[in-house]
Amino acid sequence: MTLTKMKKNEILMLIIALALFLISYNLDEKVNLLFKNAKFAFLDVILGIITNFGIVVVIMAAMPSIMLYKKNKKAVYLIWSAFVVSVILAFIIKLIALRQRPTEAFAYPFVNIINYSFPSMHAMAVFSLLPILIKYIPKQRHFWAWFAFLVALSRIYFGFHFLSDVVFGAFAGYFIGTYLLELHNKGKLWKK
Repeated sequence: MTLTKMKKNEILMLIIALALFLISYNLDEKVNLLFKNAKFAFLDVILGIITNFGIVVVIMAAMPSIMLYKKNKKAVYLIWSAFVVSVILAFIIKLIALRQRPTEAFAYPFVNIINYSFPSMHAMAVFSLLPILIKYIPKQRHFWAWFAFLVALSRIYFGFHFLSDVVFGAFAGYFIGTYLLELHNKGKLWKK
């Protein structure tokens, strides 16, 4: 049985993602130290707003849902499906990995699971939405990509995550979004 071109591309992307994750894992301490020593007032303000999970949900899930609701309700279901799947999967992986954050940032009462570093739930969530938003709202594709990148960067900048946490979260999220989009396009998620 021969692999289709699409399957070959998916395998290549998986190999590239794994390689980048391994490289980022080896750079974790150096990148953490770099960001610990490099703080800028302008970035503190901008990234401080962008790193807020509520802002992330509003910009990457709620606003696009409002934009698409009348035109394509199933795209809205897809957005929220990707978001929920990525958050749940991030929680499960955090429980398995139990990796401590680079710094003691904060403590959440009742849900100490969030206190673990690996993977970055922020990165996983925004990157799971990226392929869907690019497909259904393509005019703003540069905005979606830059916003997702800045969310991921903010997690490293403030010391909430190691570089490898964010790299893994971004790739895992992107694969989740792509997979759900593929299932949606094949009509396998819900009835047409």
